Amino acid sequence: MKTGAPALSGARITYSLADPALAIQKTVLGPLVCATLPMLKVTEQLAGMLAFTPSAAVAPELLAAVTRTRVSLESWRAAAGDETTYEVTDSALTGSVSIELATSDPVAALRQDIFEPLLRRLADSLHHVEAITAVLVPAAHPADPAAVAHARNLAAVLEAVRELGSHLERYQPLTPRQDHGEGHAGIQRDTHPHHSATGAGGSGPWGVPSLRRAVETAVSSFPGHFTSRDVVGALPPGAYRDAGKSVSNALSAMVKAGRLLRVSRGTYTANPTSTGEAVPNS
Repeated sequence: MKTGAPALSGARITYSLADPALAIQKTVLGPLVCATLPMLKVTEQLAGMLAFTPSAAVAPELLAAVTRTRVSLESWRAAAGDETTYEVTDSALTGSVSIELATSDPVAALRQDIFEPLLRRLADSLHHVEAITAVLVPAAHPADPAAVAHARNLAAVLEAVRELGSHLERYQPLTPRQDHGEGHAGIQRDTHPHHSATGAGGSGPWGVPSLRRAVETAVSSFPGHFTSRDVVGALPPGAYRDAGKSVSNALSAMVKAGRLLRVSRGTYTANPTSTGEAVPNS
């Protein structure tokens, strides 16, 4: 299953900054919602099927939250008059299933090779929706609701997306994940508070481990000197996109906290007694 639904290479949307909030909705939120809705619809269908399979642990509340989020996004599109069909290079809804698992435990194959990877891709896309609506909603002044166009619809989107995020964080199948073939890692919980998933803080309720926690785990596995590239290579495959800069930021934070020693520019050690000359924390 591929991540995201990128616009056709080179395609651009024109805008006017006469109304910045409206420009953001038109140029950023519009394509993002258009790319997210197909994933929501498929998730809604699959969750409805798996709701009848106890081992999948799809609670009615999760299914209802998916539906509310889809409806809120569709309501915003209708209010904004956003009927554009953005061209995409792929649907982001392709993947692979372990043949061994499909023939030995087809329900587990459906859950962990189809449903759970879809939830991770959906969570990633919804986090971006939350980031944009969280910028727009506070800008709507209570004394002047019309200051931001479609403010009420945006607030509904933000509330629904955050609610769904909490359900995705709590989702855990009743049967343990089986390790067959290369497959996809199952959804894991994150106990960190909610921060930006693209930063070093944590992914909060978005169903994937926080990047900071993943970096700390990777660092603890290195016996000597290592680079940020080594850390990126040790992260769970496919869990974080374009993580290089965020990993560097997380390592710098650990240096400033005294948990790592920067022995040269770009090279670190978790052992404070290691030889090497520390360089400024820049």
